[in-house]
Amino acid sequence: MIEISFSELQTTIENEANTEGENNVDLVPTTEQIFDPNIKLLNSGKIDEDDEKDDEEETSIRDKMLAIRDVAYFLRRHKFHDYDRRYHTNVNDVPRRLYEDFPKPPLKILHWEVHKECETSFVLCLKYLQRIVSLVALRREDDTVTIMLEHNWTLPNNTPQINITQSECEQKNKSEEQLFEPFKGPIERFQWRTSASYYMCWYTMLGTHELTHFGEPCDNHADCLGIYGTHNKDPRADDKNPFACAIYSFCPDACCSMKHITNWKECYQNNPCYENNPPNKRECKLSPSENQNFEALMRNEINVTCHCQKSGYEWSSRYGICIDVDECITNKHNCSLSLGESCFNLPGDFVCVCQFGYIYNLQKQGCIPDLIVENLLHKRSKIPQKMIQHKMEFTRMKRNVKVKAEHYTCR
Repeated sequence: MIEISFSELQTTIENEANTEGENNVDLVPTTEQIFDPNIKLLNSGKIDEDDEKDDEEETSIRDKMLAIRDVAYFLRRHKFHDYDRRYHTNVNDVPRRLYEDFPKPPLKILHWEVHKECETSFVLCLKYLQRIVSLVALRREDDTVTIMLEHNWTLPNNTPQINITQSECEQKNKSEEQLFEPFKGPIERFQWRTSASYYMCWYTMLGTHELTHFGEPCDNHADCLGIYGTHNKDPRADDKNPFACAIYSFCPDACCSMKHITNWKECYQNNPCYENNPPNKRECKLSPSENQNFEALMRNEINVTCHCQKSGYEWSSRYGICIDVDECITNKHNCSLSLGESCFNLPGDFVCVCQFGYIYNLQKQGCIPDLIVENLLHKRSKIPQKMIQHKMEFTRMKRNVKVKAEHYTCR
């Protein structure tokens, strides 16, 4: 039996352009010889220009999608397999993994190049990240799962090819974990991948359109053909749901801090909404719109929503409990400020009270001006005017005295 590598199985056929006739360019008829000059061509060339623009847009979209997939693959390797190398030398000594939280404490200094390229623009950030990712030993295109999906291989029918591909994938994985290229070592790679994860998670929370869908399954841990096969069937990695693959690839899961699940029910005992809630009220939801602060993401201050049994309360990710909603500050009250009412917050509720200078009228069921207060204010408003007049007269008298005094010199 002849052994061949998978690279030898993949053959690329390139058609060379026929260059014959280049010397006969002068023999080609001119436009005037072919077309009647009296015939006007409407929109000449417009269709070609539009087609070129469409092709360029399609190419740009396709390139972005491929870049997103490549970067997501590399950062999933970081999320599911790496650990905080600043304080630990062995993955077994780590109390919390990166799929549970971003590193604690957060990076004191972001990787300078990631920060420079990713701070202002998602497109520039993506181009830079893809350029670096293309230099690593194990890339998405070399992963066994990627190749199997591209060629529709199955274990019963393509075992020899899969074995060869898996062997090459594992060898590249080993090389990457030993050499850490193109980084200077494990610490720089950890800093780079953590910084990149910060930014890509942030762009996900900002609702960056390009990250809505990946266009291919992302339910794998980027580890060649792992124990779960081509698909780990994790419901959190369903690309049909907007931003599901982006969150799965770039962000820690604040609602379900588990490496792998096959059913949402497996998360119920591992989410912050489980305790003190009945079985049908333990759903944990992540709201991207409430997690758009970059520094807060770095500090793992990720806001989630849990069900609170008492009305007027909401879940606080900071304290891990349900806290009172201040309807007055959040403007969730129905008090009419223009009619003399003020909002006063109560535990789980609020009440409308009359402003200063108003009293509640039972017949009108509302606040009306208090005549006693109005009279007092009216009387007091006259006093300052007299005082102001006296002060002005006194000031003029002082000035006159001072002017007169300057005419005399004491000897």
